[in-house]
Amino acid sequence: MENISTVFVLDKNEQSREVIKSFIEDLSFIKEIKLYEDYREGYEAIKQASNPIVIMDISDNLAELKEIADNIKLVTSRIIITSIDYSTNTIIQALRSGAKEFLPKPVLKEDLIRVLTMFASISPEDENTGSKIITVYSNKGGIGKTTIAINLASELAKVTKDKVALIDLNLQLGDISTFLNLNPPFDVNYVIQRLIDKDDNIFMKGFEKYKDTSLYILSDPSYIEQSGSITTRQISALFTKLKKVFPYIVIDMSSSIDPISLKILDESDWILFTTIVNIPAIRNAQRCLNLFRSRNYPAKKVKIVINRYMENDEIKIEDIENTLSESVYWKIPNNYFTIMEAINKGVTIFEINSESNIGSNFRDFASKVSDDIIEQTVVQYRVRM
Repeated sequence: MENISTVFVLDKNEQSREVIKSFIEDLSFIKEIKLYEDYREGYEAIKQASNPIVIMDISDNLAELKEIADNIKLVTSRIIITSIDYSTNTIIQALRSGAKEFLPKPVLKEDLIRVLTMFASISPEDENTGSKIITVYSNKGGIGKTTIAINLASELAKVTKDKVALIDLNLQLGDISTFLNLNPPFDVNYVIQRLIDKDDNIFMKGFEKYKDTSLYILSDPSYIEQSGSITTRQISALFTKLKKVFPYIVIDMSSSIDPISLKILDESDWILFTTIVNIPAIRNAQRCLNLFRSRNYPAKKVKIVINRYMENDEIKIEDIENTLSESVYWKIPNNYFTIMEAINKGVTIFEINSESNIGSNFRDFASKVSDDIIEQTVVQYRVRM
């Protein structure tokens, strides 16, 4: 069934606003079309609307409009951005600002109707376009993947200003709630068993919001014996639901290789495979990467992350890349004292020292992850255009 929507057109050019209105005013699923030259006035109206669709032009000055765009994406995900400049950089900026679609100007009627029809046929609750599951994994314990998952997720929430889910799927020995000093009322087992079929608002009650951020945490089962009742089918159902609600989902999981672990890895969009610079860890990494290749994972799915990196290590990054036949995606510096202070105080590294080498590293890491995900989407736009 089509969703009846109000369309808000934010464009400083009067002729452009009227042309867009003429293209769509006869569509049966459009209840009303509202035109605004003043973007702030338009934003205030959008906040009061039910089921809004926003068409926003950024031809003049995206930098000036970024704050409004960031605010609009907190109200609705159904945003179309237009511009006379359709360079790769502009498309990246548009998508980063929350756009689900980018249309170059002059806007073609058939393109606009195609996008609006797509929006109308998918309810806001069912949208999952662009959502990514990012799993932090190592097949060897003690590598620091929980610290990486927590701080990457926290920084992604800041960088993107989107809702980010941090899910503890280390079903027997999860540490996320301990590392962040949380005592959540619900856990992943409860959510899977009782909330997964509920509407989004009820589903979200199973998550613990981290302080005044857009990071939402789902902890591991409260009792070890509960982990055995979770099936691979339920993991798939959980991922499907998460993608409808969150643009970014960061997973922490156990180091084991079992049916549940393989299901998590198979259904992840990205695997941040984490290792450290020593011979046993690199040999373990070799074996695990061979497993991934045997499962025919796409080349860009698995990304190597080096934790506790020191510039003067005897083993160089080039040696690791040659041994693993893979490029290193990211290096996280060794900063034992800052990390341990964060863990002992139950907070993120940002809250301990955002300007430390590891604090700024996680901020840059989150920016790179977000930008690379967006650039993958830009490639799809370029193919269409």
